[in-house]
Amino acid sequence: MNLRDMTLDPPWLANFYDPALFDASAGDADSANTIAWYREQLRGPARQVLDIGCGTGRLALPLLEDGHRVHGVDISEAMLGYLAAKAEGLAPELRARLSWAHGSVLDEPLRSTFDTLVAADDFVTHFDLDQLRRFMAIAHAALRPGGQLLTDMRERSAARLAAAAAPFPKPLQSHGLAGGIAGEQGQLHVAMMGWEEYDPESRWLVSHQLYSFIDIHGHEARRDWKTIRQRNHSNAELLDAAQRAGFAVECSCGRELAGVPGEQGGFFQLIRS
Repeated sequence: MNLRDMTLDPPWLANFYDPALFDASAGDADSANTIAWYREQLRGPARQVLDIGCGTGRLALPLLEDGHRVHGVDISEAMLGYLAAKAEGLAPELRARLSWAHGSVLDEPLRSTFDTLVAADDFVTHFDLDQLRRFMAIAHAALRPGGQLLTDMRERSAARLAAAAAPFPKPLQSHGLAGGIAGEQGQLHVAMMGWEEYDPESRWLVSHQLYSFIDIHGHEARRDWKTIRQRNHSNAELLDAAQRAGFAVECSCGRELAGVPGEQGGFFQLIRS
């Protein structure tokens, strides 16, 4: 496989994330830790927040509960459909502080400015390096002076990347059951397995994922195959793109929230100077 030839363009990228799987944190997502970090950075006075790649509202809804006003943007209509369904059940006071739009932040002009921009759940790895620099410039323009950009990247160990870069046969990754997924057969559980391919020169990582949906009788109800390509940006590349756009680095930390992050991955708080 030539990793450089795999397309990043819709529709496959927009359709990769299954809303039900996303909400169930299927696979290797560390959702609770991620959401807790963003909420902590926004502790204090209510702010106007732009949630880029808002998905089903997994972060937007907790931020509403914390008193903030949130506008979400996402390229996936399916994900936004889940967000809309959740919004119907919100108390009127919360619903009045939530809005969203379908589109790409790289293509759709932002007509307002915000106190904080969040780009959570490894979002920036969907960009190549040029797009990352464009994103940083767009984020800078969308923030008020002194505003903050909060983002994160998953940490991928050297051993994991070496295994992904090695020739076949590949080690098979597997993740335990996630539950609470609605299907035509009732509530389902899902298990994920798959493998990765990695090009160290270009830093492109391709993940092949197979999801097995299990019904209440222990039978496989269906099986979904998904493939996604992400660029494994180094922290130096991310921070260089941010500083080129006019951001100052306020804070960076590892995924375990202790100490300085390594070569790749962590949480980042950037301030519009």
